[in-house]
Amino acid sequence: MVDLPPALLDETVLVIPDAWLEDLLPRRGGLVPASETAPRDEAHAAVRESLEAARPIVRGVLEHRGSAPELADAGLAYLKGEATPLGAAVVARVETMARAKSRFADDPGWADFLAAEHGLAFAACAFAEIEGVLPHGDGGMTVLDEEPSYVLSWTGDLGHAHWAASRTGLRMRALLAAAGDDARTAAVEAVTGHRTDPARRLIVSFLMPDRTEWVDECCAEPPKRLSYTSSAGARMLWCSLSTAEQVERLGDWAVLECGEWYPDVLYTLVDGLGEAAAPVLARSLDGDAEPADRRRIADALARIPGDRPFRIMGGCLDKVNVLPAMEAMIERFPVRALRILPELSTGTSRRSALAAGLLNAHLEGNPGLVAAVVPGLDTQTRTALDAVQSRRAAEASEDDVPKALRKGGGNGPPRWAPPAALPQILLRDRAHALPSAATGRLVEALSKASPRRAPARALRDALDALDPGSLAEFGWSLFERWRMSGEATRIGWALAQLSWTGDDEIARRLGGMARSWPGQVGIQLPLKALDVLSGIGTDVAVLQLHLVAEKARPKRLKRRAGQLLAQVAEDRGLTMDQLGDRIVPDFGLDADGGMTLGYGSRSFKVGFDEQLKPVVYDAKGTLRKTLPKPGAKDDPETAPAAHRAFTGLKKDVRTVAADQIRRMERAMAEQRRWTTEDFRRLLVRHPLLWHLVRRMVWLHHGDGGPTAFRVAEDRTFADVNDAALALPESGEVRIAHPVHLGASVPVWSEVFADYEILQPFAQLGRPVHAFTDREAAGDRLDRVTDAVVGVGKVLGLERHGWERGTPQDAGIQDCLTRHLAGRTIVLGVTPGFPVMSPAEWPEQTLGSVWITGSEASDVRRTQATFGELDAVEASELLLALHTLADSAETG
Repeated sequence: MVDLPPALLDETVLVIPDAWLEDLLPRRGGLVPASETAPRDEAHAAVRESLEAARPIVRGVLEHRGSAPELADAGLAYLKGEATPLGAAVVARVETMARAKSRFADDPGWADFLAAEHGLAFAACAFAEIEGVLPHGDGGMTVLDEEPSYVLSWTGDLGHAHWAASRTGLRMRALLAAAGDDARTAAVEAVTGHRTDPARRLIVSFLMPDRTEWVDECCAEPPKRLSYTSSAGARMLWCSLSTAEQVERLGDWAVLECGEWYPDVLYTLVDGLGEAAAPVLARSLDGDAEPADRRRIADALARIPGDRPFRIMGGCLDKVNVLPAMEAMIERFPVRALRILPELSTGTSRRSALAAGLLNAHLEGNPGLVAAVVPGLDTQTRTALDAVQSRRAAEASEDDVPKALRKGGGNGPPRWAPPAALPQILLRDRAHALPSAATGRLVEALSKASPRRAPARALRDALDALDPGSLAEFGWSLFERWRMSGEATRIGWALAQLSWTGDDEIARRLGGMARSWPGQVGIQLPLKALDVLSGIGTDVAVLQLHLVAEKARPKRLKRRAGQLLAQVAEDRGLTMDQLGDRIVPDFGLDADGGMTLGYGSRSFKVGFDEQLKPVVYDAKGTLRKTLPKPGAKDDPETAPAAHRAFTGLKKDVRTVAADQIRRMERAMAEQRRWTTEDFRRLLVRHPLLWHLVRRMVWLHHGDGGPTAFRVAEDRTFADVNDAALALPESGEVRIAHPVHLGASVPVWSEVFADYEILQPFAQLGRPVHAFTDREAAGDRLDRVTDAVVGVGKVLGLERHGWERGTPQDAGIQDCLTRHLAGRTIVLGVTPGFPVMSPAEWPEQTLGSVWITGSEASDVRRTQATFGELDAVEASELLLALHTLADSAETG
């Protein structure tokens, strides 16, 4: 324990806020209002009067031949004055149902009535039985008419627990909590005999939660959670817990789930468990709670004193809605914050960064407290505190602050973005940082950000005076703080400002976020992120748009990314293919398309194989399986840095490798051409794409006929005879299709085999197909008709330019289409693809293939023949169809 003045010691007793009082469930030994100490006369009288009026209907229900005999007999006996707890439970349930005209109704007055009429012990026993009395209405009816339509049965399932876990059960719990010792002892003795099954045991434990041995039994056999509507049993157990051992006994069950986040459950849980509630609440933050529920859970966790809850809270900092609660916790326990925040700030995780920001804000905001407390901290804590402070750069003088940030607009930053809690922004010299006041003015200025417009000139000059890297990290932290503070329901400037502050690294993060977005929930955030990528506008940012258009799951994201890409291409005066060539990053590779990694006394060279997977060679040129981890004899600084660089390179290249290979194969199939100049500049000299370029045969089209060639390892050109070739500066270049190479394919294949050149996709080994004369003269193919193919294989055609057709009856898409040379190819499938779940039917039967002269959905509107396709188009179409049909045979 730190030896500090008592006034500075954190409180260790949980203080329940006034706002919780009306939601807290009564507990013996707690505060129970005076009105709860005895049965209410008015409630007693009201139930008595209602029962007398409803006797005929109640009797009719109980005499109904379908009711369980033991329940009916007990209820009829109660009406005759032969009172038993079961009979009272039956009558209470039926009478309330008749009066409220609903089998789900309850009435707290029955707790007062039973306690006044028969004593507290009898009433408690009746409540142990009442939840098992289940009324069933014929035909789903919920109203008792003149002719009784309900029968009664017994269930051991808590079901909805309309009485025990409702206001009536709470009234019974309050009466038991406020009872004197004698009455309480009598109730305990009486109800013991009713604890005969899990449901009754849980109800009794809920009514008397101070009987910890009873609650222990319930923890050994917790209620099942079947759905939101059957969570009453879980809510009762939560409100009965009082020891850390009970939580441990519950194990994995001890997580609040949907239907259990109500204030009365949450606050009673904290009141009963105290510090032991902290891990439960922390795990509950990982669930699917709504924002309001998450805020309530985090607020409850932040009110629990003790070092363990504080550390648990720090471990949840990267969860939405926790950050504001943590700030309140720091204010509530300032000394504990000074002791624990330094250790939470160590490391490089997002949680550590947020904790470091909170610590700095705490230090700046409480200088007097810091002066009083720090000397009393232990050496380890002071060292950690010093380390955090030493990482901060000295603040720049007022004269060195950019002019636009010397005065603000008066509004200041929003409450969720205190400047002292955000990362420092360095000036261009990287020796000084913006003062907190200037940082606040920058945040205020960034609140006007939009991806569709540039900053005002004065602000742009101010941004140019700052270090780009630290500015980008600051902008990202501002965005993350906005999300973590639970402000993400309003997609606003905190995201938009990244278009002004972001760099290529921020673009990669935004692109990764959009690509990994799981569905339509909250999709406005990644949609707006795409606008930010467009606003950043660098080649890396445009590449991220391209990757989203290719790989994102939600179609809205793919479509929006495609629209923005088209706009970028138009703005640059390029086609989409030309734009794709220009946005492939070089990943920091050298001119030879590799990377040298120094470990000190040894070094390694990185290259790439035909699939753009990194390969590693040692200094002697020997291929290694992978880059070795740094050893004891390696340089302690350069070796780990080199290993991290290699790991990052593998991750970065993996994001584009498959896409670039598909792009090249598509270029061959679609016979795309490059100018000779673009071929040299964008492909041959590109550090990464070079590894694909040298593994293919190319065709140059100039004044004479086409000339086939390859690119040698020294970036010179060679023909099929391996003779040097001078490529003209004029003309166009394309990837050779085997149709073009004709009889020279075997010769080229021998050349590539001699040089052990593996190709990234099938080019020289690509099958060539052609239509028969009859097929070429017609508009229908039956080559694959009746082939039964797995739905995944059929949908795989979408990766090669095919699209699902227009939905027909019941939303079924019964064909795939491919737009080719101004014509549309249509492949019929049965049973087709439901729009909402395309892969629902595991097998598809292929139908005929049609060709139409336009992109019309009805293939009969315009006429065309397959002979109108050129030889490459015909071969590629037939290859796709044969590959699909072959999968049916091999599958």
